[in-house]
Amino acid sequence: MQNAAASTPKFRRLEADFRRQRLIDATVECIAEYGYAATSVRQICRKADVSPGLLRHYFSGKSDLILQAYAQLIDQFSTELKSALDNHTVENQNGKGDPRNKLKVFVNTCFNGTMQEETTLSVMLAFWSELRLDPMMQSNAKSLCSGYHQQLVEVISDVALNEGNQDEVDPNLVALALAALVDGLWLQMCVNRSAFNIEDARLACFGLLDGFLFCGTNEQWLQTRAAGRIDHL
Repeated sequence: MQNAAASTPKFRRLEADFRRQRLIDATVECIAEYGYAATSVRQICRKADVSPGLLRHYFSGKSDLILQAYAQLIDQFSTELKSALDNHTVENQNGKGDPRNKLKVFVNTCFNGTMQEETTLSVMLAFWSELRLDPMMQSNAKSLCSGYHQQLVEVISDVALNEGNQDEVDPNLVALALAALVDGLWLQMCVNRSAFNIEDARLACFGLLDGFLFCGTNEQWLQTRAAGRIDHL
């Protein structure tokens, strides 16, 4: 009897976590199906098979749900990026990994299969559309992105040090420019999927990095682009 009583709170926590996650998943599904503007709380609740009252118990409303959905997306990306960087470091004999190859890992992770999914693009577009209108969401967005931004700054610093031009490079500015380019490419993907392919997106990022970090090697990038290869980094 005592054991059963002790396990009840844990069961309730698991049940609450499941319902909360189901509401987030239902939000993503509804946005992908109907678009953010046409998605209502009632539709989300119907998709999640919960009552509107339960939704309000976990979330303040639709904007809170899209924030949590975006946070989940960023967390997934950060986990994938950390795993990819860790694998690269383990595979390298000196235990550190070539910083230029680490940049390649970052760019490839930005444009992997997960990031190309229709539901992912829908969440990103919905979040961006709400971001400019919601100060609290803006504040949360900074916190969400700070982790992988700092990872990128550190890798860029290592590259500049390795290339011997650390006095000429502002790692924070390069990281900001790369992140803005990645976001812009995904926004363009939302608007027109046929505008470019994933290889073009990667090469655009490598070109930006060449311009900031590898003085005099833009010609090499152009030759690589003409050859249709991406193995120069």
